Amino acid sequence: MQLNMGLTVNADDTVDGQLLLTAQKSLLSSRNKNIPAAFAELRQNIPALPAGEESSYEDTKLFGTQISYRRAPLASFDSESVKLVRDGDFYRFTLPLDPSKYGGKMDQQNPQQQQAFLKLMSFEISVTFPGRVIDTNGTVNGRSVTWKVDSNQDKPTELRAVAEAPPRPSASPAAAADDEGGFPWLLVVGGLLLLLILAVVGVLLLRRRRPAPPAAPSPTAPGPPAGAPGPG
Repeated sequence: MQLNMGLTVNADDTVDGQLLLTAQKSLLSSRNKNIPAAFAELRQNIPALPAGEESSYEDTKLFGTQISYRRAPLASFDSESVKLVRDGDFYRFTLPLDPSKYGGKMDQQNPQQQQAFLKLMSFEISVTFPGRVIDTNGTVNGRSVTWKVDSNQDKPTELRAVAEAPPRPSASPAAAADDEGGFPWLLVVGGLLLLLILAVVGVLLLRRRRPAPPAAPSPTAPGPPAGAPGPG
């Protein structure tokens, strides 16, 4: 069987990419004339793969399954076959090549058969990280690491890589927007509200300090004309 995988780790701790697990049609048809059924039976010899959107794959020579990942959480990649986790400020990728995990369960296969099954497998893996790669037993090209292990070749104990992870986003929406390079709308709105409150307070203070206009004299009733005789 062949396992081909290309993954891209995003800075928000999600993963994009594809995984392709295939086998030669000639091998499958020798086991069962129903090729999909033969592949399903052979797949039981493979440890669990990270869950994703799965579809059948077929070309002139190969038959298998393709699993696609779109913004898949890292938790999806803590599987028996592939482990991709965040450990503080680092991403750690491992793909264990333990014969006891391949070639069927221990009560169904002996260790020699399991080692033979794994040795016949081929792996072509690529993982791209958002940060610098600091340790791996693969080939580094920028922020990507690749491994190519052919069929009938002795396998390493595991494929591994460690890369730097970006700082986790702040809990503050304003800080998160600023970190992502977006416009800080929350800060702008807060500033406008503060200016509006200050303006209202200023108007109220001006009204309190303005002197009140003098009161108009109240009208008085006219008295009798001078020299007029009083009531008699």
